[in-house]
Amino acid sequence: MRTWVSILGLSVCLSALAQQTYQAQPTDDVWYYDQAFNPGFTAILRAWGDGQHAVDPSGARPALNFSYSLAKWQLSGIPAGRQYQVIRAQITVVQTQPPGYTRDEGEQFPLEARPLSHTNFTEASWNYNAPNNPEVGTTLFGESLMSNYRTDAPFAIPIPLNVELFEPYFNEAVNQNNGALGIGFVSRMNPADASGTRFYRFYSRNDSGGRGPVLQVVYRVAGDVNSDGCTDDADLLTVLFNFGSNDAQADLNSDGIVDDADLLDVLFHFGNGC
Repeated sequence: MRTWVSILGLSVCLSALAQQTYQAQPTDDVWYYDQAFNPGFTAILRAWGDGQHAVDPSGARPALNFSYSLAKWQLSGIPAGRQYQVIRAQITVVQTQPPGYTRDEGEQFPLEARPLSHTNFTEASWNYNAPNNPEVGTTLFGESLMSNYRTDAPFAIPIPLNVELFEPYFNEAVNQNNGALGIGFVSRMNPADASGTRFYRFYSRNDSGGRGPVLQVVYRVAGDVNSDGCTDDADLLTVLFNFGSNDAQADLNSDGIVDDADLLDVLFHFGNGC
């Protein structure tokens, strides 16, 4: 019994070692709105829409009925030239006190995380009238949860990201965009019917209390079972030797069994990172 417990513990530890975690605040974030004051270095970011749309359907810059917030992360320390599997990803922002919306309104009109058309912007040089400001895309990576909602203090708003949608964007940032990853924060929430107070108002990276947005990504080199940075014969053999078991290290898709899906994962990514 002790032997099996030890083996299980070692397997879980090896699986954990195969995973790596990126966690950081943005290198730049701005409030994108035509009447924004000090949009680059403001300590507060904001997002609202017209009740039906989070992004102006006309394609115009955010004005009056729309407000976006843009953030950029530099994925430093993640080597390019490899394909990565994203296991979990989440962005967490901190809502200021008090929120201008009820919990029900927050659930009905969540804060959305979407891709940006490019990351060629900085706080220091931000200009609302620049001709090539980033555009917020249509893909919905994730929506906020109101599990921590309160009115008497700031509260964290988690935005879990859909890994199937986010994974190619993450890989594009690492391998084609010099590690720069941009996110647009938008919402359908309309402040007009609440005296202009019903909208998302959350801390930027410039908050003195360090409460800016945090991106966390748990990832691994795709197909790399033994975490040596290369998907090769050793990974293939590990999957084959554990085929039909619940070995956590060889179970690449974490569905509880080592099977054809895990074998195909290794084969599809064979040579990755080598």
